[in-house]
Formats: sequence, structure tokens, C-alpha cells
Amino acid sequence: MKRILKIVNSILFVFFICFMVYMLLTHLEHYNLTKILTVLCIFPLVMVPYLLDKIKIYHMDEVVIFFYYIFLLLSLVLGSILDYYCKIWWFDLFTHFISGILTSIVAFIILQENHLIKSNNKSFCILFLIVFTIGIAGCWEYFEYICDKIFHADCQYVKETGVDDTMTDMLIATMASILVSIYYLYYIRKKEKGVQS
Repeated sequence: MKRILKIVNSILFVFFICFMVYMLLTHLEHYNLTKILTVLCIFPLVMVPYLLDKIKIYHMDEVVIFFYYIFLLLSLVLGSILDYYCKIWWFDLFTHFISGILTSIVAFIILQENHLIKSNNKSFCILFLIVFTIGIAGCWEYFEYICDKIFHADCQYVKETGVDDTMTDMLIATMASILVSIYYLYYIRKKEKGVQS
């Protein structure tokens, strides 16, 4: 399974680089500065798993890399570059839901690597999963706000929705983290039953 995922991740990596080059070569004259910078973001973002591994910060598992690349495909390629956020009304909500799941998984990995997943630690772990996701969702909204101010864009759809878009995005991510927390409780109970039997 890991070998298959490694091949899939390599294919996705090549796709991202080819897509970036293709978009820059064929659409450059039609794009504004914001869109060009978004396309150029592909390269550093797809390099994140390899850079983290190279500088010995964290070795991402192939499963995590796969989900990370799928999220980049949904949010960056389809959402931002190909404008699915504008074309499909629910697409923004869907990607924020996926981001909530992914950030919760990252929080879960942090807990696991620090040996904090214990039956007597449930409340702290659930709180950590949810707060970590809310923190990342908040940082993303800060990032969008800063980009809007620098490039005079409207990533947060403030002109159309006021604060509705920002708050909905954060609530959707929080709901996803609550679902992961429910799974976490199931995981702990299953682990406890395994120890008892």
C-alpha cells in the first residue's frame, strides 16, 4: 500500500509542476499579479513534505502526503486557480471542511508523537484537536485578509458577504474537527478494549 501511495504521490507531484508551468506559459497574459503569485505558490507548497524531511523537522507519512496533495489540488488548483470557488457555490465550504479534517489529523499526529494519546487524557486531547483546527483556520483567514489588503483583492468575499464567509469557513472547519474528535473517542475506546481483552 505504501509503495502504491508513493507512486501516486510522485504522479501528483509531477502533475503539480507540469500544471504550474503550463498555466504560466499559456495564461500569463490573462492573469493579474494575484493569480500569477497563486500559480507560483504551487512549487513551494508541493515541496513542503520533502523540505520538512530534509531539514529533519518531520517525516510525513505517504498517507499524510497524499491527503495534503489532494487538499492542494482541491483548494489551490481547482478552487483558486481554476475558480471553482466562484463556479460551484459549495466548493469553498467543502474545502474548508476537508481542511478541518486534515488539521485535526495533524493535531492527532502531534499528540501521538508526544505520547499524549492516553485514556486519562481524553478531554485535553479533544480540546487540543479542536483548538488546533480553529487556530489554523484563523491563521488562514488572517492570511486571506493580508492578501486582500496588499493586492486589493477580495479573497474573503467581504464586499458580498461581510463577515459571513470568514465565519462560515471557520465554523465548517470546527465542525470537521468535532467529527475527528468523535473518531478519536472511538479510537481510544477501541484501544482500551484491546488492552483489557
